[in-house]
Amino acid sequence: MNLRIVLLFAVLLCIVIAIAGCAGTGSQADTPAPTSPPTTVGTPEVVGVGDPTENDFLDAARRVTVNIEKDHLGMLHATFQGGPGLIHVRKIEVTVNRSDGVVKTAAVGIKLDDSASIEGTKDTDRAMVFVTLDDGKTYKIYDELVPYKIRM
Repeated sequence: MNLRIVLLFAVLLCIVIAIAGCAGTGSQADTPAPTSPPTTVGTPEVVGVGDPTENDFLDAARRVTVNIEKDHLGMLHATFQGGPGLIHVRKIEVTVNRSDGVVKTAAVGIKLDDSASIEGTKDTDRAMVFVTLDDGKTYKIYDELVPYKIRM
């Protein structure tokens, strides 16, 4: 009988320890914040990609697609591919956060296959596409890191 109680207690203790280890808050409050920005030599890093795009939350009848490609010279090309929401589009803008810290914006036409080119870098840049629909709201439909393609 005592052996059963000891084993039961041991099993319950293991379960409690496992739950406590898995249920951490993930808080990094123990890490002190740096008092001065770190000094690095070289190219600055690209800021990470933000939240999921709002195109994921638009209803299927209002979704559109803009294709982003980077060529071997570092130029980013945005091409409007259309979609079910083509008739609702009023404005399309592409913003590129370059790896050197420069931010550039260009307007893409609202007709099928309209495009715009923005000078990027020969590194990884962040491209974001914002579409304004006929409801007057602007939606971010694309937010991705675009790597440089080495020409072979």
